[in-house]
Amino acid sequence: MAEVEEFDSQGWNQIHRAAHGGYILEVDFNLNENRDLLELETKDDKLMTPFLCAVDGNKMKAVKYLLESGARTDVINAQNHGAVEICALKIYIEMLKYLIEIDNPMIPVWKNLIRFFDSESEEEAEAAGKCLRVLTDRLENNKINPSWEQFYNNGGVNVIVRVARSSLSDEAKIPAFQTLLNLIERLEVQEQISSSGGIIAFITLLKSTNHYVIQLSAEILDSLATNQTYALQISQNNGIPALVKVLQDIHDYEVLIPAVHCLGNLAESETKIQAQVGTSHGCIPQLVVLFEEFHEHSFLVTLSNVVGKIANNDETNQNNFINAGIVPHIISLLNIRSSKDIQMSAVDTIYKLSIGNDSTQKAMVGENIHEHMLKMLRVTRIVVIQEKTALALWAISGSDFDIKRYIAEQIGAFLLVQFANALSSDKLHFMGSECLCILAQGPLNYQTEIAKSHGIPALLKLLSSSKVYIVLSVIRTLRFICLGVGYVPNRNNQNTLLRLGSIKNLMALMVLSEDETVQIEAAIALAAVSLGNQHVLDEIKKFPEFTYVRILKLMYSADPNVRLLAGLALATFAYNNLTEQKEIAEQGGVRFNSFRPFLHSETELFRCLGAFQVVVLARIIPDTEQALSSAAGIKLLIDLVQDSTDNEILALSCDCIARLSHTRAGIPSAFLSIDTVDHLCHLLLKNVEQVRGCAAIALGYLSFNHTGERQILNRCRANPYMMKILLHYTQRSKISPAMLEGWRHYRKVGLPPIDEDQQNLIGYNPPGNGPITPSDETNYSSNTSPVTQYLAGKESRLTNRTSRSGSKQHEEGTITGTLHTEASFKSSNLSLDLVDSLRSTSTDTKS
Repeated sequence: MAEVEEFDSQGWNQIHRAAHGGYILEVDFNLNENRDLLELETKDDKLMTPFLCAVDGNKMKAVKYLLESGARTDVINAQNHGAVEICALKIYIEMLKYLIEIDNPMIPVWKNLIRFFDSESEEEAEAAGKCLRVLTDRLENNKINPSWEQFYNNGGVNVIVRVARSSLSDEAKIPAFQTLLNLIERLEVQEQISSSGGIIAFITLLKSTNHYVIQLSAEILDSLATNQTYALQISQNNGIPALVKVLQDIHDYEVLIPAVHCLGNLAESETKIQAQVGTSHGCIPQLVVLFEEFHEHSFLVTLSNVVGKIANNDETNQNNFINAGIVPHIISLLNIRSSKDIQMSAVDTIYKLSIGNDSTQKAMVGENIHEHMLKMLRVTRIVVIQEKTALALWAISGSDFDIKRYIAEQIGAFLLVQFANALSSDKLHFMGSECLCILAQGPLNYQTEIAKSHGIPALLKLLSSSKVYIVLSVIRTLRFICLGVGYVPNRNNQNTLLRLGSIKNLMALMVLSEDETVQIEAAIALAAVSLGNQHVLDEIKKFPEFTYVRILKLMYSADPNVRLLAGLALATFAYNNLTEQKEIAEQGGVRFNSFRPFLHSETELFRCLGAFQVVVLARIIPDTEQALSSAAGIKLLIDLVQDSTDNEILALSCDCIARLSHTRAGIPSAFLSIDTVDHLCHLLLKNVEQVRGCAAIALGYLSFNHTGERQILNRCRANPYMMKILLHYTQRSKISPAMLEGWRHYRKVGLPPIDEDQQNLIGYNPPGNGPITPSDETNYSSNTSPVTQYLAGKESRLTNRTSRSGSKQHEEGTITGTLHTEASFKSSNLSLDLVDSLRSTSTDTKS
C-alpha cells in the first residue's frame, strides 16, 4: 500500500507518475488503496494534483478516468495555471478540444484561454495565440469555424486589438493576427475591431520591421476595406499612404499581394476614396513599376485586377496609368498564354482603363493593344473569354465610329455571326449584333459578307430574345443591312429577309410590343426592307394589322425620340413612292406642327432627321407650301454640314443630302444654289472616314446635275486629291459619266501636282498603324448610312436627349415663331433662289 508521505526525489508520488504517464490501472490501484490521493499535490515548485499531472502529460484516458473518479477540475498549480493554461503552454490542441467538448462549467476553456492570451508574458500570449489559431481554423470547405462565436463572446477580438497595440514582440503577435483572420469575415468581428481602435493599430503595424506582421496587418485591413464604413476609416487614418509605402519599401511579393489588394478594395468602396488612392503620392507609378519587378502569376493577377479597380470610371486615374506607361505591361500579360487567369485579368483591366475615356481609348489603340486582343478572340472558343475580350475591344473603340468599324472589321463577319449564334450569352448576342450593325453601315460596307456568313438567320433568331436592348439592336442591324448611304436598297438582303419570314416577326413587334421604341424601330425596319422593293411592300400590306395609323399615332408620343423615329418611318415608307405618300395622307397625314419642335431643337440629331423628313413628306404636309417646307429642310441640312462639330452628325447630314439628291427634280438644284458643293468638298478632306465617304457619295449624286458637275470639277481641278477621294468612295455607288469624261479631259490638259505632304485620306488609318486601304478585289455591296449612336446605341441611349456635340437638353413645349409664310423663311436666311427653284419644280410636278 502506497503511503501518502511517500514522494520521490522530485516531490512526486506514485499516483502523480502514473497519471502523468497515463497508467490508468496504477492510478486505479492507488485510488482504491487511498481516495485521499485523488487531490494530492506534488511536493515540488508546481504543486500539481494527479488531474493536472495527467493534463500535463497529455494523457487523455487518464484525464477522463480522473474526471470520472471525481477529481476537482478547477484546481490550479503554483504558477496559477489550471488545465486550460497547461494545455496552452504545451500546445495540446486535442486535449483542449476534449475539454471544450465535455463543456464542464468548472473548466471554461474559451474564457480561460483568452484571459491567458491577454497575458503580459510573451510566452503565455504567444502560446495561447497558437492554440486559438488552430481552434478557430477554417473548416475543410473553407467555411468559418463555428467556434468563432465562443471566441467573440468571450472578448477575444478586443484582446487581439490590445495585443496589436501592446509592447509584445512582433513575433509574439503573429498567432493573434492569424486567429483574427480566421474570423474576420463576420460582420460582428469587423465592428468590434473598428470600435476597439483596431484599424489604427493595424495601420501602425504596416511600419513594422517584421515582414510577416506587415503581411498579416495588410490582410486584416484588406478584409475591412470591403466595407465602405471601414474603408473610410482606413483612408481617414492615413492608411493609403502607409500601404503605398509598403509597396515602395518591400520586395517580397507575398507581402505585397495583400497590400496591393487592399488598395484595390479601398478604391472600389467609394469614388472619393478611389480618387484618393489614385492621387496618393507615388501610388500609380509604383504599381506600374511592380509589373517590371515581379513575374509570379498570382501577384500579376492581383496587380492587374487592382489597376482595374483604381482606374474604373475615374478619368484622372485612367489617364495617370496611361501616362505612367501601363499599356506595354498589360500587353505582356495578354501574351502569357500559359495562364488564362492572367489574360482575363488583363482584359478586364483594359476595359476599366478605357471605359468612358476617349484619351485612354486612343492611347491603347495607338499602341495596338487591340491586335493582341483580337489574336485571343480568334483562337478561343470559351464563351467567358470571348465575352470579356469582345466587351473590352468594344470599350477601347469608344465613341469613334471609324475605330469601332475598324475593330469590327478585324473581328470579321464570320466570327460576329458566331457571336450572334452563341448559346446563352446575352453579351455576345448584343456584341455580335452591334458589330454587324457597324459593318453594315458606311460608304463601303459588308452587307454581302454578312449575308454570305449566314448573319441574317442568326439575327432573326435573336428577335425572340427576352432582352429589349438586344431586340432593338437586332432590329436596327436588319434595317442597315437593307439600306445604304443615300437610301440605296440592297435587294438581295431584302429578298432574303422576306424569304426567311422576317416580315411576320417585325410586324408582330410593331403591333404587339409594349415598348414604343421597339414598335417604331420595327416599323422603320419594315420600311427599310420594302424600300424600292414592291414585292416586299405587297407582302407587308397583306397583314391586316399594318396601317399607317399606328405610326401616325406615335407621332404624338410623350417621348420625343419616338416621335422623331415615327417621322423617320413615315419618310422611309414615302421615299420616292407617291402611292405610299397618298396612302399616308388618306389615313390621317402629317402636319408641319409635328416637325416644328425638331426643326427648332437644340439637339442636332433632331434637326437633321427632322429636316430630312419634311423634305421627303413635303407633298403631303397640307399646312405649309411644298417649296417652303422643302427649303426649310434643305437649309437646315446645309447649316449642319457647315457648322456642326460632331462627326456623326456631319456624316448623317451628308447621307441625308445624298438621299434627297435623287428623290425629285429640283432638289439637287436647290442644294447647289446654297454652296453645298463647297461644303461637301471641304468635308472630303476631313480626317474621319465616314464623313469623307458620305460627302463623296452625296457629291456623286449631285454630279448628275450639270451645275453640280461643273462645280465639282472646278474644285477637284484646284485640288486633284479630292477627285482621288471621290472616286475611291463612289466605286460602288453612282457618279455622273459626264463628269468622269470631263475629268479625263482635265487630266489630258494637265493638273497641278498633289502635295507630297498631303495626308493619306484613302481608307481608314488606325492609330499606330499604316494606312489601311481596301483592295479592288474586296467584295463590297451597296452603301449604307452611318447611323449615329443616338439611333444605334444601347437601350439606355434611347432616352438621351442631348446631342453628341454637347447641346442643351431638348425641352418640351411650344416653339415660338411660324414657318407658314414666305416672310418667315426669308427671315431665316433662306435663299430666294432656293425657294423659287423648289416652287417652280412643285408647279411642274402638279402639271
